[in-house]
Amino acid sequence: MGMGLAISRSIIEAHGGRLWATANAPHGTVFQFTLPLRGERVS
Repeated sequence: MGMGLAISRSIIEAHGGRLWATANAPHGTVFQFTLPLRGERVS
């Protein structure tokens, strides 16, 4: 993960999106993100 996750979050949020992580039982983590459609901005 290191810096890559922080950079990814910055890029996604700069484009109006969201990044989050959830546990993937019994092992690991799932990272998901959303981005708005072109031209849409979420406040």
